[in-house]
Amino acid sequence: MARDFFRQATAGVSPQGSLISQIQTTLNAVPNAPQIRVDGDFGGNTSTAVRNFQASNHLQPTGAVTDQVWQMLTNSGAPSMFERCLQVTASYEGTGYTHVVGNFDGAGITWGIIGFTLLAGGELGVVIKKINTDFPALVAQAFGANAAELLRICDPATSAADKTAFANSVTRNGGGVIEPWNTSFQTLGGFPQVQALQTQRARDIYWAIAVGDARALSMEEELDLTLMFDVAVQNGGLQGNHLLQPIKDAFATEMPATEQARRLIVTRFVTDASNPASADDVNSRKSCISTGSGTVHRSPYLLSGWALLDGVIPPPEILSTEPVDPDILRFRDLRLAAARAKTMRSNGAER
Repeated sequence: MARDFFRQATAGVSPQGSLISQIQTTLNAVPNAPQIRVDGDFGGNTSTAVRNFQASNHLQPTGAVTDQVWQMLTNSGAPSMFERCLQVTASYEGTGYTHVVGNFDGAGITWGIIGFTLLAGGELGVVIKKINTDFPALVAQAFGANAAELLRICDPATSAADKTAFANSVTRNGGGVIEPWNTSFQTLGGFPQVQALQTQRARDIYWAIAVGDARALSMEEELDLTLMFDVAVQNGGLQGNHLLQPIKDAFATEMPATEQARRLIVTRFVTDASNPASADDVNSRKSCISTGSGTVHRSPYLLSGWALLDGVIPPPEILSTEPVDPDILRFRDLRLAAARAKTMRSNGAER
């Protein structure tokens, strides 16, 4: 069945993320095509570039990336389901690959696409170590004379007290991070190699949680997986919060007639399990995904324009996951604890 994957929103938030960057980069590679900024945001210039591409290929110039346009641009059948989910949750989180916030919430420093933290799981240290091992020149380039201090603070041997003291010392009023640390983290997150590493980390940990929860509930639609991924990132997953069996019981008792109704039951349980301070935010995110539209952080979303449709089941191979090594499993458990704690802290500050 023909469908639109991505299109500019007429109101609210347009699709944004790595898949949009891929589209923009490919459009720029079309011979004689006007160049557009590769910013990962499906705005007016991107829509115009798609329209021009369609017209030059004798297609209806709608400005939307249809399945046919996607195939022509990328030579692949459909966008990665994981990356579609990641785009939505990353938009909700508001951090992107580059943004960093300070110690407004007890997590120390929070940076990157799904919020790697210095404390509350300590995965920032894992990610920084991996970057420094694989691409040491990038850490040196981004942080300069502060690179050694960054590595010391992120070292597992550094005490929580020292990490907290450092985080407090670089946190400015409002929850941001002072210079030059702010620019250094933004620079590091801007390198394509670092973005790829962040994405892989999100896949190894959160996608594994999301797919496991979805399979346990026999939920397999695009919006089902998007919901499970957002629960994994924001709340630590259903299994980690001991919600799988209560949700199964609710399905059996309430006998929801549609998949959307099943998603709304999941939303209810996850919201009820959240701290009251963050329950409204949890509910708005999960309800938006469950129904395919809604308002999150005062911004309207229509997820059909993000390649996510109600009633559509992605190909089975799109749910496959790589074998997970023990190190990833260990830090997945840490992130479960950290994500559960996250919903007990304020969702304010600059995120």
